[in-house]
Amino acid sequence: MSFPAPFRVFSPFSSTTIIVPRAGARPLRVETIKQRPALPKTGHFGLSAEPRPAAQVINVHVPPPPPASILYVPTPQGLVRSEAYEEWLDQASRRLNAQKPGRINATFTLEVVAPRNARTRQFGALERPLVELLARGRIIRRGLSPEKFCATYGAGAELTLTVSDFVAA
Repeated sequence: MSFPAPFRVFSPFSSTTIIVPRAGARPLRVETIKQRPALPKTGHFGLSAEPRPAAQVINVHVPPPPPASILYVPTPQGLVRSEAYEEWLDQASRRLNAQKPGRINATFTLEVVAPRNARTRQFGALERPLVELLARGRIIRRGLSPEKFCATYGAGAELTLTVSDFVAA
């Protein structure tokens, strides 16, 4: 009996597969799992849970992200998120989900009211982490950037984000 593959596969039972990699090698026994029916997927996010209700305007409060200079760290494979950035994303997404915001279906406007301090001095550097946070919290679709980004200074210690449907003027 010859096989074109470098190993042989025997299936004496429907739930067990025995693989022999080469002559004289110890056979591997692989148990296959029973197929379960998949839960129905709903919404644009492909989640089995009910999607967040659609909204026209969403107001949420989140802590400011880390400074732009430490968001990513260089590695031999390229830039990756820093531990400080990952920690902020986890903490901020928990705060975001606790506020139970709705979701925006299409293009959106992002308005940020930030405290005046060293972390919020560069408003352009605030956009990417905040958009990533909103996508992680399923408020916007992943991969979408705001059609309009507005940032102003205000009172308080945290950021106030207002996400709304974009209406072309």
